[in-house]
Amino acid sequence: MGINSFKLNFADPPPEFVHPERSKVRIVPVPYESTVTYKGGTREGPQSIIQASLNLELWDEELSRESYKIGIYTLAPFSCPSSGPEKAVDELYHFTKRLIDASKFYIFLGGEHSITPGIVKAYKEVYPSLSVLCLDAHADFREVYQGSIYNHACVMRRVSEHSSVVQLGVRSLSKEEADAIKERNIAFQTSFQILQSDKWKKIIDEKLSSPVYITLDVDVLDPSIMPSVGTPEPGGLDWYKILEILKFVFSFKKVVAVDVVEFSPIPGIIAPDFLVAKLVYKIIGYLQI
Repeated sequence: MGINSFKLNFADPPPEFVHPERSKVRIVPVPYESTVTYKGGTREGPQSIIQASLNLELWDEELSRESYKIGIYTLAPFSCPSSGPEKAVDELYHFTKRLIDASKFYIFLGGEHSITPGIVKAYKEVYPSLSVLCLDAHADFREVYQGSIYNHACVMRRVSEHSSVVQLGVRSLSKEEADAIKERNIAFQTSFQILQSDKWKKIIDEKLSSPVYITLDVDVLDPSIMPSVGTPEPGGLDWYKILEILKFVFSFKKVVAVDVVEFSPIPGIIAPDFLVAKLVYKIIGYLQI
């Protein structure tokens, strides 16, 4: 696997910590965009995140650690097919199956959220007891949307067909989705509920089996700090609450992979780019706690 075509490594660690075999963490850009329904631009997300990461301070003040020393290697971007979302999901499934290595921790940078089902399907075959934590403003639980069952609005419906799911941070869903989530007894908390109590900790503890795959749609964050998304929903989580949730999961569950999706950079507004880059670096740090 060659170095990525952006000619950049996430966080730009010293060369001795960038190695395809010795590095624990592998960053996989997946600049896929096909089914977005409001503001576009997610295909630019991975490159913008990696570009912003070059300006990170590599000392984590919370963890008192230079987290990059675990080794961070950035792969070539996934070559996204243009033949529709079903083909993309299938190709991502086969691509991920070839990648999975128990000694490596993969972070997939989207792209739109529709990249998740194919990746999770591959991990589920390797880890039969896999559960999925979804951090997202939207339920993404429709059966079909705009003629496709693989639309970004159907992501968690597809994932729930073969994996147990916990959804946190949701604050936008249709009646169809609300009914389906209730019928399937999906563990679920809105962002308002998360901000009112710590019940989410009990949900994570009791409803997430190990290992865990985390899919993090950055619109789970409030648009006051994360405006660079396709559908910004008011009332989201803040920086410290999302870190609290992630740190809790990494502390008590075995997390095997993460995707960070739906980042749609806005030209001239760089704070969100840097936020997502730092969030990814925090995840790398939490992997080591």
